[in-house]
Amino acid sequence: MKTPFALAASAFFILHFSSFIAAAAEAAAAEPPAAAAQEGVQLWEGGPFWADRNVGADEPWERGLHFWWGDTVGYKRENDAWVANDGSSTNFSFAKEVDYIPTFKKNAAMARKEGWTTEENRLAPEHDAARVHWGGEWRMPTRQELIDLCYNKCDWTKVETNGVKGCLVRGRGDFASAAIFLPFTGMADYTKLISPDRFGGLYASDPRMDAVPGVWRLTYGRDFCVFYHWDRFMGMSVRPVRGDPGPFVRHGWAAGLENPEAEIKPAGPACAPDEVLAPAAGEPAAQKGVRLWEGGPLWADRNVGAETPSDYGWFFNWGGTLGATYNQEIRHWAAVDGSNPRFGFDDSQAPSFGKNTEVLRDEGYITEEGVLTPEHDPARVHWGEPWRMPTRHELDGLLSNCDWTWTTNGVKGCVVRGRGDYASAAIFLPVAGYSVEEKWWGKGTTGHLYASEPYTEGPNADCSWRLHFGAKGMGMDYCWDRHMAMPVRPVRE
Repeated sequence: MKTPFALAASAFFILHFSSFIAAAAEAAAAEPPAAAAQEGVQLWEGGPFWADRNVGADEPWERGLHFWWGDTVGYKRENDAWVANDGSSTNFSFAKEVDYIPTFKKNAAMARKEGWTTEENRLAPEHDAARVHWGGEWRMPTRQELIDLCYNKCDWTKVETNGVKGCLVRGRGDFASAAIFLPFTGMADYTKLISPDRFGGLYASDPRMDAVPGVWRLTYGRDFCVFYHWDRFMGMSVRPVRGDPGPFVRHGWAAGLENPEAEIKPAGPACAPDEVLAPAAGEPAAQKGVRLWEGGPLWADRNVGAETPSDYGWFFNWGGTLGATYNQEIRHWAAVDGSNPRFGFDDSQAPSFGKNTEVLRDEGYITEEGVLTPEHDPARVHWGEPWRMPTRHELDGLLSNCDWTWTTNGVKGCVVRGRGDYASAAIFLPVAGYSVEEKWWGKGTTGHLYASEPYTEGPNADCSWRLHFGAKGMGMDYCWDRHMAMPVRPVRE
């Protein structure tokens, strides 16, 4: 059975994006197939089959129903109120109180004990809105499937069809003729519908259980696609998929490790941090670097300013190239060039703070591609070409393509090891903490690395992407003020 968006590649190159969507919409409107009977659209090799519409939508461009995480009733917007799909409520509120959202404050053990999630840390079939409404093999997408959709496997284009704004998500290579349309559906918050014409969101079936109210979700808009965590009480769309969800992989903060001592274990014998990778001869800038997955960058074996792989190195705010080290005697940071013995990582020391994309570009902080320019990239400034700071996709690749092992042998941190043909390649990331003003937080407990891209959507003009990691696991997020300081781990092509 041919789905509305599975057009031949030749047809796609003839049609403009908008006319492509319009033609598909007309076909769907002429003979709408039964939702549960659709085959779905495969967007990459080995990936799931994606439905062409949301749960509760009669057409591919319709919003469908909004669900809190674990909800199977679904709610639609009528007369500025949320009405339950089964008629049980005519003025529902997506509120975080337990009475409204029973999954809101469940930790991992409680969620499994009460049957909300399976042993694989995914919604049980009876609490999966896609399975309940569509039946068969349909289910909500996993965390990894949403990551691949957003970052790794597809191209996104803003389009409009039937007066509805949204994104066309198209496969690549052999899958370039396959696409789905994701309408901007907004987000349900208490009794309101937030920004229905500006962005959309999809819940994953995986909760983030180290942050008890959290769950993983994809958010997309006119010029962005973000994978992050969100509160479970907010109402989001559900886009069904079918197919093998893949092996269950614990990602710590990225999937919810509630007992790090029991669940984070070395894949082999424990190794001292300095023995993870034998340092190459010469200065760090002369080292070759370590490739951890096919097509990935070469990762340095140490942070900028570190003499060995286990050293913390220097701390930098985002966009700053003046590093600092901590003076234990006066309990203050000192600039490494000797210019300021009492350095503080505050707003005044972070000139990129509070600037949106346009201003950052006009003032030369970022390139047209949206990454730090060489003169504002501490990896390039201190190590020279071709070294640079990693992008957010490369940091996310450490989560998606590598195995992480917590170690306390000598220096606390994480061994990050490649898989398959790259299983012999590894780097060590010490948990160096971070700095705000003159204080040092999280030393020996959490680690943080900035990406080369800022996050400037909506009110978050003072934020940047970063990777965080520690004994409980790891994850990516963007809500991190640029004046805060952390180490820099260089990469090169």
